[in-house]
Amino acid sequence: MPTIQTLIAAFIEDVNREDGRFLHYCESTTNFLFFLIKWGGIPFIFYILYEFTRL
Repeated sequence: MPTIQTLIAAFIEDVNREDGRFLHYCESTTNFLFFLIKWGGIPFIFYILYEFTRL
């Protein structure tokens, strides 16, 4: 139980820091997901518009 409390305390301390690891990982994940949506979603929208205008 003390090790879990130690880990939770370290996590809370890391989250409260402005340049913590957890926030860095969240930022990296968000940037990656935005990259996927941008480069995967925009061409897909163009394809859908092309298919609808071809009718």
